[in-house]
Amino acid sequence: MRLPGHTLSRAPEGHWETRLIGPETVTVAFVLKPRQDLDAYQGPPLTPPLFDKAFGLLPADRQAIREWLVQKGFRITAESELIIWTEVTLSQLAQALDLEFRFKLEDGHRLYHSLVDPELPDWMAPHILAVMGLQNVTRMTPKFRNPVDTEQLANNGQGFFPQDLVTAYDFPPQFDGSGQTVGLLEFSNGYNPQDIQTFWQTMGIPVRPVTFVSVDGTPNDGGISSVDMEATLDIEWAGAMAPGASLVVYEASAGTSDQSFGASLLKALDYALHDQVNRPSILSISYGDGESQFPVSEMIAWDTIMAQGAVQGVTTFVASGDQGAYGLHGIGWPAPHVDAPANCPHAVAVGGTHLVLDSHNQIAQETGWTNTNNNGASGGGISQVFPVPSYQSGLSLPVKPGNHPGRGVPDVAANADPDTGYAVYFQGAPTVVGGTSAAAPLWAALGARLNQARAVAGRPPLGFLNPWLYQLGPTAAFHDITVGNNTYNCVEGYVCTPGWDAVTGWGSPDAAKIILELQTV
Repeated sequence: MRLPGHTLSRAPEGHWETRLIGPETVTVAFVLKPRQDLDAYQGPPLTPPLFDKAFGLLPADRQAIREWLVQKGFRITAESELIIWTEVTLSQLAQALDLEFRFKLEDGHRLYHSLVDPELPDWMAPHILAVMGLQNVTRMTPKFRNPVDTEQLANNGQGFFPQDLVTAYDFPPQFDGSGQTVGLLEFSNGYNPQDIQTFWQTMGIPVRPVTFVSVDGTPNDGGISSVDMEATLDIEWAGAMAPGASLVVYEASAGTSDQSFGASLLKALDYALHDQVNRPSILSISYGDGESQFPVSEMIAWDTIMAQGAVQGVTTFVASGDQGAYGLHGIGWPAPHVDAPANCPHAVAVGGTHLVLDSHNQIAQETGWTNTNNNGASGGGISQVFPVPSYQSGLSLPVKPGNHPGRGVPDVAANADPDTGYAVYFQGAPTVVGGTSAAAPLWAALGARLNQARAVAGRPPLGFLNPWLYQLGPTAAFHDITVGNNTYNCVEGYVCTPGWDAVTGWGSPDAAKIILELQTV
């Protein structure tokens, strides 16, 4: 029985060969179907062992899968409740799953993908949600941008400082994230601890250590690359907006010759959910690509592990992207696309706004983010992979592309326009940056403050936050954004409207009101 959804939507361009190029051994993950519907769970957060008891495969079924894998040449390297991690040679993989691979070299990397979906025994297929690692073509892209028009930057061109946005978005002073851990998922992006310390000291933020965890051996390169701005931005601003929270960086590869990015993201999520030392209650992801770039099975697998996190009391925030309705690398341009993993229904997808404050740091104007100079726009639109989730069922969602109903993106928003960007300290100097990469850690910090407030009230973390945010959507807990659009790169986007829209979701936060409403539910 072949499992659908494992091939790329369109064969990548260039000359591909049938002969093996590069390393023979690759990482492959078998993602298992939960035994019960994760969304039906209404109880308190579960520990991994209790999650396994409620949702994992029956021991006999799992053991049968293990034995089949070993028989076919797979070496089992690790296991969690819903994932069996393996290593295997490409020849053994092709034979075991009846695959047909193509290979090529590009910029020094060996790329590969399968032309066909994997075939599994009829008894085993109903237990397998996805097989990760059958391609390594797709690479993730950080969601940050530098300003082009600096005339609108706050603080005489220095960009917004943390206190500016604490005031504008009404972050309550009695909650600072204490007792919570925010996990930042980074992919081949390192940071210099001295940059972080300098930024926090300059901004009057308490300096504390940042925990670095390499998920797969990827090192912290010390922030020497220009793309390391991503990790630096995430750490500096998550830490500034939740100054009492602990921060842990989960570093994984952005994709290598022997591990796909899809598997890297899965591994980082899986690791964070089982980190019994740091125990994050909030995860933040500032990476993505057009959903048409990924096999459908990979996105379903990510969402399932995010759903596991929600059952365990962990909320995941994801940047919605900086290419408007265009969606980075969308296949079939100029049709609209949304980004993944922001399209995952169990992620809080964070879009972007253009924010102007008055002299008292109150909101003078906030509109949907798009730039006439083509320097980005708030990622948003309608997924062609995921159906409309229950928490969006009462909305009048737009249906393009192709009159296809689906999960609407984003859910919420915050300032992201680089022309009204954020101050950061990077590679020994101050600079300014924007993008939904900045909005996502801001919302993650809000999530940490909310979890602290709930802990004070004797309540556990909410985990799956989206249904609660959608209940609050029409209220004063959000600044409703009614002006703007996310047209980008010649792709006509969506427009901001009263209520939810595919540019800014429900809008930017009034953090104090959100926390007040959700502290004791």
